[in-house]
Amino acid sequence: MRLHFRDATIIDGGGEAPFRGTVVVEGDRIAAVARSPSEPPIAPDDEAVECTGLTLTPGLTEAHCHISFNNLASMQQAVDIQPEDHSLVALANAQMLLERGFTSLFSAASAKPRVDVAVRDAINRGLFMGPRMRAAGQEMSPSGNLGDLDNNYITHPRSMRFTVTCDGPDEFLKAARLAARDGVDTLKVNVSGDRDWGHMHADDTVTVIAERELAAVMEVANARRLMAATHCTSSEGVKMCVRQGVHVIYHAPHADAEARDMLEAAKGRVFVAPAAGLPISMLRRHEEFGLNWGPEKIASLESEVETVTRCMRDLHKRGVRVLPGGDYGAFITNPIGENAKDLEHFVDLFGFTPMEAIVAATRTGAELMRMENEIGQIKPGFYADLILLDGDPLADIRIFQDPDRIVSVMKGGRFAKRRASPGGAAEPRRKAA
Repeated sequence: MRLHFRDATIIDGGGEAPFRGTVVVEGDRIAAVARSPSEPPIAPDDEAVECTGLTLTPGLTEAHCHISFNNLASMQQAVDIQPEDHSLVALANAQMLLERGFTSLFSAASAKPRVDVAVRDAINRGLFMGPRMRAAGQEMSPSGNLGDLDNNYITHPRSMRFTVTCDGPDEFLKAARLAARDGVDTLKVNVSGDRDWGHMHADDTVTVIAERELAAVMEVANARRLMAATHCTSSEGVKMCVRQGVHVIYHAPHADAEARDMLEAAKGRVFVAPAAGLPISMLRRHEEFGLNWGPEKIASLESEVETVTRCMRDLHKRGVRVLPGGDYGAFITNPIGENAKDLEHFVDLFGFTPMEAIVAATRTGAELMRMENEIGQIKPGFYADLILLDGDPLADIRIFQDPDRIVSVMKGGRFAKRRASPGGAAEPRRKAA
């Protein structure tokens, strides 16, 4: 039995112009893609979805995903939730993202050990419907940096926070090996500081890690064929990451000309995900959440958004693979589920066309997932990871943000979301013999 998405406007993820046609799904794969009017015949046992006026795209990849960060008002909230409850929250968030069109998630860190791994494995075993996942563990970070909730008198249990504090190559090596033992796909390392950590002398311009410490993590990643991702805002940190062969660099707003040259030279092997959704939301929505920030804080956020915008526009022009994924859920101003806002930011701020933003979240996202020959495009033989939209995202990229405009979501040939559309497209119907 086959399912036919008939007479859709198809954006195939390859970057070419949209076309009208039919996509045929058999099992978990795309069996055929035909341009109108050459539509494949519908056999008596086949089903059809009439898609006139609707747009069919590949499923999206979220490149900086935190399913266990549940709209935090403080980092302590991620500590306080019990592990069992945390796993259920993470699973619910993963399923919500799937229904929002994110058929693949690349984790940027788990708030506790094995939360990502447990959710990924439960989905892969078929216990729950959910997106494809590359799981990460806790962030490995030196003392006195982002996520270090300890002080000289109080130490939080290592298993309850989203960072593992490591000092020296041996501790980073051991933490990386323990993460590998947990079954992660990605090792996450904090190379730089971050906004609001200046009180620890670790603001976003500071490189907090020693190169020998990062090299120890990369030794484990390379030996065990894992990916490595870094929280990295500083320019010197970006250079260190490129030298050490890090696969994914998050943020990178302060990358200077030399760092950008290095990223351009390594564009065939490195990804950059600016995670700009967080500072943008902090700047634009702080009053909505009653945060009562003063002029100095607001000016700092304005500067951060301007800095990351300049950098990403330049990297995009250089052909560096810049990916959507905006730290959603990591703070209350940036709720998880609103992840598709990153596509709008890429268009409005970073100089992407709507088509380029879609390709970044589909075909290039598939490269990040190391599944570029199986997902991210609408091609015969690829997994049937598909989104059916009520409208044209090339005319309005914000359509991806509206759950009511997402008519259907399919992952591997199974509907995660399916409903009748305003334009009349119904649930699959069986063709009369």
